[in-house]
Amino acid sequence: MNKSWVANTVTAANAFFGGLSIMMSISGNFKTAAVFILIAMVADALDGRVARALHTAGPMGVELDSLSDDISFGIAAGALMYAYQLHEVGPLGFIPCALLGTFCAFRLARFNVKVTSVHGYFEGLPCPMTGIIVASYVLSGAKIWNWLAVICVLILAFLMVSEIHYPDNKGASADQLHLPALLICFAFFIICTIFYWPVWAAALCAGYIMFGMMNTFLNRRKAKRKAKRTRKTAGENGEGKE
Repeated sequence: MNKSWVANTVTAANAFFGGLSIMMSISGNFKTAAVFILIAMVADALDGRVARALHTAGPMGVELDSLSDDISFGIAAGALMYAYQLHEVGPLGFIPCALLGTFCAFRLARFNVKVTSVHGYFEGLPCPMTGIIVASYVLSGAKIWNWLAVICVLILAFLMVSEIHYPDNKGASADQLHLPALLICFAFFIICTIFYWPVWAAALCAGYIMFGMMNTFLNRRKAKRKAKRTRKTAGENGEGKE
């Protein structure tokens, strides 16, 4: 008996709750919409494990998972952010929220193409993290300045399609994890939580986002310095042979 329907049902639940979240956002039930995004995230975390446990992983599940993720963490997150706050800036609020769904789709397509060549890290901000931080922000009841919110949503959208590396905790990675970056992000989390404790979950997500940016910068700077020293050493060895 083909058991693939079990994992596919879990994946479809991701899309189902994403759709419910969109409808709740339209209805003005913002916190319920946020909760549905978090439930979708749980389904997204379980579907791959179920497929591997039943030995039913396949291309159907991969495609369904990507479509479900875009619905729940791109489109639903954008709809929630617009309905919750960005409608207050007028028609310009449409653009960053629509970009969440658009760039989420782009990131998922890139992930599917490069899934066999990228190991030990996520290239670009994982789409579920976008949904989680939006849902956490809404559940906290906080509201930052409208234009700052616009900028933050745009940053989330562009980070998804960036080449910044984020830890995936799934295996060995060539990326070094820098303690200073980790400490700065932890301090940010503590300060935000002390200032207004309901934002702790959003602050934790923001800390993860900041860590990826800082850690990638430090790793690339280290790689450039190493390459520079290698070229310098090669040049000195060449001169010595002459």
